[in-house]
Amino acid sequence: MKWSTSLIGLFVYLAVLADVVTVNGAENPRIVIVGAGAAGIAAASRLYQKGFKNITILEASHRFGGRIRTTPFGGGIVELGAQWCHGEQGNVVYQLASVYPGLLKSSIIADEDAALIRSSGVQVPAAVADRLQTMAEGIIESPGRDTFDGSLGEYFTQEYWKKLATPAFKDISRELAEQFLVYYHNYERGYTAYDSWYEVAASETDSYVEPAGNQDIAWNGKKGFSTILDIVSGNYPGTTNKTLTPVPITNLIAYNKFVSNIQWKGSADGDVIVKAQDGTTYEADNVIVTVSLGVLKENFRTMFTPALPTVNQQAITGLYFGTVNKIFVLFDAPIPDDFPNTVHLLWYKSDLNALRQSPNAWAEAVSTFFRIDNQPNVLMAWMNGAEGRRAEYLRDAPIKDGILHLLKIFGKNLKFGNILGLLRSKWSSDRLYRGSYSSRSITTENLNTGARSLGKPVKNAANEPVLLFAGEATNPIHYSTVHGAIDSGFREANRLINYYS
Repeated sequence: MKWSTSLIGLFVYLAVLADVVTVNGAENPRIVIVGAGAAGIAAASRLYQKGFKNITILEASHRFGGRIRTTPFGGGIVELGAQWCHGEQGNVVYQLASVYPGLLKSSIIADEDAALIRSSGVQVPAAVADRLQTMAEGIIESPGRDTFDGSLGEYFTQEYWKKLATPAFKDISRELAEQFLVYYHNYERGYTAYDSWYEVAASETDSYVEPAGNQDIAWNGKKGFSTILDIVSGNYPGTTNKTLTPVPITNLIAYNKFVSNIQWKGSADGDVIVKAQDGTTYEADNVIVTVSLGVLKENFRTMFTPALPTVNQQAITGLYFGTVNKIFVLFDAPIPDDFPNTVHLLWYKSDLNALRQSPNAWAEAVSTFFRIDNQPNVLMAWMNGAEGRRAEYLRDAPIKDGILHLLKIFGKNLKFGNILGLLRSKWSSDRLYRGSYSSRSITTENLNTGARSLGKPVKNAANEPVLLFAGEATNPIHYSTVHGAIDSGFREANRLINYYS
């Protein structure tokens, strides 16, 4: 059977027409996405793959990925930002990446050898540590939190000492109990990125839902966590999902564009006007803002014209945004075999007071040491809170001295090699982030706000969603995570797809 030229032309026309999105008679609505992190890449990819091709991503730095920051170090890679895939069921990162054999694996820190080591160099017996850890986790997950009128710190401390007064814990000395309480506070600070659990309400309106399954899944590829960006955008080699159109992400991004103002009520003809600090201006029909909550907190009063609605402003003000930092240390020899994969630091009061009076006082910020998957010569120190933020401003030399001082104490009698290299994150002092990830505080509860309020789209006089928000802080159940960020990017892309359809 032969096709006529005119019929072929008709099919070509229909095929092109099917790929063109229209709004109010105009082809391809102009969509500007502010930020090329996980949420921004997810939103752009979903839109592009659904036929929205007029997309511009404005990225303030010279790279994409945001708080996914896979970096070459020590002959391999390390993760300055997001590091592990947390959970399997209900985790979009795991669902997308697990179809590729060998890309994910259980991390070495998932092994049951996490140690509590006291500043005497002596490890708390594993059975004792497990009992205390299980008891502490039970308090954190207790339904009694929901009716407690006070901070998480008050609730936990009250319940902790009640439990320790029971016969089941009569073998635990007061000194060890106090050390463990300080450690567990540090553990929670690192997990949720707040400075103190006395800033957090025991009863939280938004509550993180932990995906079921292994919480410590490592990346086994050369590109580490950044691989997920290739998968989301359909650019991962050997992509099995043939329905995903490869997205030319790098062609969509304009780098070094720090957005200083978004005029969301727009010009006389209804355009949203986006201005960057370098003087460039972009006109759009819709803008998706995916910058960190830290950037919003610092800039929201000048970033939006007119001012954002009260519901969005209260969310920016009320949600908590804290800092967790990492120090990666490269040695000229493998980490000693007897040094556990995870080491939590427990201090005697006299030793901690001595540290505070020494040139290594900053090292109190270090709560935990972790070994690194596929990097036998690299050790990571995890830093929390205000102390960790202050350490961002120190030179490398005192950081090296402090790390070696800690290893002499908590790796007593073990021989570590010479330090060949040091790599650190500085999330708080970086104006493009101003912290690591979001959590909830007493202020959040007092303002009766949360992630849904932050993610509420802003509409113009014609009731069009002209300003939308994505990012981990806008996800009410998976905040503080990459899977939460990606979910939020898909959410806002779908919002626009549904609106224009």
